[in-house]
Amino acid sequence: SLFSAIDNPMLHMSLLKLCIEAYIQEGMDGKKDPYISPEVASDELLRKMPPLRIVTGSEDPFQDDNWRMVARLRYLVIFVVII
Repeated sequence: SLFSAIDNPMLHMSLLKLCIEAYIQEGMDGKKDPYISPEVASDELLRKMPPLRIVTGSEDPFQDDNWRMVARLRYLVIFVVII
């Protein structure tokens, strides 16, 4: 799904990069910090989270990430609502 953003006129990859740069401060590592990407959070931290709702669409460039997170949360037996 991330590759679909390369040619997407509304959510072009360059816009996504700008959003990431605005969100992540210098010196932060989005691939290791669970506050930036819950996908890298430990099982222990995820078990402490309340039930959550993940909303994704067919053109969402992070759709694959969302489904991986849903699968992980289901494995941990955490209640997830998928819309």
